[in-house]
Amino acid sequence: SVEMDEVLRILKEFLRDFRKLRDDGPPKEILDVRDNSKDGEYWEALTHIIPEGTLRLWDALGTALLEYHKVLTRRAELLSEATILQKQNS
Repeated sequence: SVEMDEVLRILKEFLRDFRKLRDDGPPKEILDVRDNSKDGEYWEALTHIIPEGTLRLWDALGTALLEYHKVLTRRAELLSEATILQKQNS
């Protein structure tokens, strides 16, 4: 059990040690163990993870959805105008 007056001292020690660990970075042993020789190949492979055909399909769908949005927006405008004209006529 920790006494009330010890809590502040323990927190200060923890923060001091935590800052030291963060500033020093990972231990040298961990840095030496990791083999990063294939990192470039890994990231290059990730740039081709989605097939070209799928990307073209998404582009086409995006274009079609923008056109559909334009049609719906124009239709909403015409409907609003028709409603105003109906009110004027009645």
